[in-house]
Amino acid sequence: MRLSTKNLLSPNAKSLAVGAIIALGVLAFAVTGISPGGSRLDRNMAAQIGAQTVTMTELQRAVDNLNQQTGNEPGRREANIQSALNQLIQEKVLLEEAERLGWLPGDQEVAQWIRRRPEFQNEKTKQFDIAIYKKFLKSGYMSELEFHKQGRDSLTLEKMSALLYLPESTPKSILSDRSMRDSTEFNLEFALVQPSDTKLNEKLSGEAKKYAADPANEKSLKDAWESSKSEFIRPAQARVLSILIAYKDAQRAEGEAKNRSKDDARKLISDVKAKITAGESFANLAGSMNDDASAKQAKGDIGWIDATNIDPATSTAAFALTKEKPDSDIIETPFGFRLLRWQESRERLEKKFEEVKEELAKRSLSEKIKGELSAEIEKDFNKALAEGKTADVDALVQANALEWKVVKKPVTPRTRFIEDLGPSDPLMSALFSLKNKGDSPKTILDFGGRKSLVRLASRKDGIAPDAEKLRRLQSADKRVAAQTYVSTMQRKLFDIYTNNKEIKRNQELLR
Repeated sequence: MRLSTKNLLSPNAKSLAVGAIIALGVLAFAVTGISPGGSRLDRNMAAQIGAQTVTMTELQRAVDNLNQQTGNEPGRREANIQSALNQLIQEKVLLEEAERLGWLPGDQEVAQWIRRRPEFQNEKTKQFDIAIYKKFLKSGYMSELEFHKQGRDSLTLEKMSALLYLPESTPKSILSDRSMRDSTEFNLEFALVQPSDTKLNEKLSGEAKKYAADPANEKSLKDAWESSKSEFIRPAQARVLSILIAYKDAQRAEGEAKNRSKDDARKLISDVKAKITAGESFANLAGSMNDDASAKQAKGDIGWIDATNIDPATSTAAFALTKEKPDSDIIETPFGFRLLRWQESRERLEKKFEEVKEELAKRSLSEKIKGELSAEIEKDFNKALAEGKTADVDALVQANALEWKVVKKPVTPRTRFIEDLGPSDPLMSALFSLKNKGDSPKTILDFGGRKSLVRLASRKDGIAPDAEKLRRLQSADKRVAAQTYVSTMQRKLFDIYTNNKEIKRNQELLR
């Protein structure tokens, strides 16, 4: 059972008066609420709320519904039990409060509820069919008494929702102004505030020379050298595409290769070689006929190789290839037969510590220097923006080699994410201060680390809604207000029952 929101959309003419009644009822209960004893619950009861009970059967049905929606994994199952129990308790709180207020449906209302149920309607006549209803009762899914109680509870919840409903109608003039405001479009330009590469490199080079020359930094630089030595010392390398055809006796053979003889593998690699010679794409063949799984996925690319990371036969063959002679003959390796195609080569690299000291110093200082330069630039910009000196802002943009770019889509007060920048929150408070072309917020805006200048390129004010749109706005506004109010009142009732210890849970379900 779930609390229906249908009634929330239809204001009750008595709701203001009844709202006062429920407020008095809640206040009286808050003062006089009776707490049940500490006795344990019957094993067939999941919870007790005053005179209301949540049976294990009810809980099981609710949990089954949740499991169908969210999955039935062990961790999720436990969460679903607690979630379903909480939902049922909230409903029982409303039912208990309805009993105390005497706000209950009569038997005639329950009968009408049964007659309106779509599952009891005759398909031809579209009317209630007593035979279908009796067949349902004979099915044994639910006794007539249980079904009558379900109907009574459902109607009670609807009546309580109507009782809790407090219609709030926002004046049409405010809704119209809000609509015009929300539909106003701002075409914007932005410039990321960061040091230019030229300025950053100039300062970084100067500071790195000083840092590398200072004996106090020798140890930290040598530590950096040791941890990154592979970048500065490496053997000659070649980058190639590879096709491997393995066989059952080859090392690491797997898949189809385990059923292939060496002779069959030799014949297959020869066929592949013939296709390449005839002009078929090496990469496409490597992506379809390859017993090296990673190379197959990368269409043959096995990256940079040298004598330290691949077998000697492949390494020797790879270094014999050139741009002029890119394709290898068939190579026999411990892993099978291989074909290679040359992509590029690079010579042996061996630099000494003294040669890379300044490079290591730059790496060490880069973030610090960038932060210092950024802080200086931001300080200058924020001063000019705060004082409204547009000419100074333009001069700073030029001096720091920043670039104005156009925001791809117009921004409105309803925009939640700006594609070029990020979440729109930093901009919203200043959005309507942008009235004329070139207007900017009074400070740099931080869009999640992307610090930017923003300025107005053009603005298109929203138009007043017509009568039909205004009607829809009123309906939506009333619906949201009603749902919010009902949810708040439900929570307050739940809290009161909890604080007065009127809610008892089966402790076995909490373990």
